[in-house]
Amino acid sequence: MIKLAMMCTDEASEARLQNCLRSETDISVIGSIVIQNIIQESERGLAFMNKMVKLSPDVAILDQDLLRETAALSMPVVIEYMQKLSFTRTIIIGERFHEQDVVAMMKGNARGFFLVDHLDPEIIVKCVRVVARGEIWLSGDLVGRVCDELIRECGRKSIVKSPTNDQLDKMKAISRREKEILALVSESMTNEEIAQKLFLSAKTVKTHVRNIFEKTNIRNRTEAALLYTRYRQEAVN
Repeated sequence: MIKLAMMCTDEASEARLQNCLRSETDISVIGSIVIQNIIQESERGLAFMNKMVKLSPDVAILDQDLLRETAALSMPVVIEYMQKLSFTRTIIIGERFHEQDVVAMMKGNARGFFLVDHLDPEIIVKCVRVVARGEIWLSGDLVGRVCDELIRECGRKSIVKSPTNDQLDKMKAISRREKEILALVSESMTNEEIAQKLFLSAKTVKTHVRNIFEKTNIRNRTEAALLYTRYRQEAVN
């Protein structure tokens, strides 16, 4: 029996997942929670995580936005529960994935990556079973990009960190256009996708991204996404 836990950001996604898995005799959902605001619901989220540490699920389905919000707020908390749930394999669901983000999450024991628009019952069940066996599940378009990123990763060492207060202060130096681009980077969009959306050339977007990195002292797109997420959290709360 595969013990499964789920953490979503909206009730509709949770219901779709529940419906996908309800009739499967070899999969048991031992815990499920919906968190829409990680800051306001942090105690409830931590209580759920502590419960899961005791129940030790084989697989956990986690919304990418929720992971990003938590990592932007406190990377040590993410690392702490990664260690406590080191035997739990994670499936990340999201609207899109950037290969740098995928590689960073794979280092944290994420083993499956699923587009939220593709929550087909048959496919999600296969994904859970594959990940439970210790294998990797990637959508077709991700395979090549992730392999290329892993090859590039061999030539460099990097540890993803939560944004610092100094980096948040440096956001004041970011122009409105750069913030617009940073917001799209945080949605895992490529330079080409951003260029198409904003009616810019890919070269112009690349220049803006490089300027953002230099102004805020970030090293990669994963840290850029965390910085913008933390910046937005400060603005909202």
